[in-house]
Amino acid sequence: MSIGSDEMNFLIYRYLQESGFNHTAFVFGIESHVSESNINGGNVPPAALISIVQKGLQYVEAEISTNEDGSINDSQVVDNLSLIDAVMPDIVQQTKNCQVKIKSEPEGAEGSTASGGAAEAGCAELMDTTTDTVIIPSSKVTVLKGHESEVFSCAWNPKRDLLA
Repeated sequence: MSIGSDEMNFLIYRYLQESGFNHTAFVFGIESHVSESNINGGNVPPAALISIVQKGLQYVEAEISTNEDGSINDSQVVDNLSLIDAVMPDIVQQTKNCQVKIKSEPEGAEGSTASGGAAEAGCAELMDTTTDTVIIPSSKVTVLKGHESEVFSCAWNPKRDLLA
């Protein structure tokens, strides 16, 4: 099974339409020549691109969670894997190696940590082990007023105390 560029372009075009990005879908459709492909849009189910991406992530999760002998790892390291990490072979292999190390180290063994025993370099970064609370004094906090809803983006200046 493989997917061609025309099929991928159609899935992206359909996703943009379904997500309400009509202008972007129009421009993408023109530039990618979607209308010239021989794909029957009536045969493509809604949310097909999302479905394919989710199945791909499930495949990567199964690949990481399965040992060479076919047994299943019970570790929760896969839960911290992001979409970008899932397509990076080095990160996938490192995550798989960490699961093997976690499973093979008994609790209380030398070098084990509260995160389940993944003391080797590289494994700690893959696991969410931060439990420290950061306290920011009120003198360092600036409340921005005038917004009617949440602010999702901001920029800061590394040389001066300036936030935009």
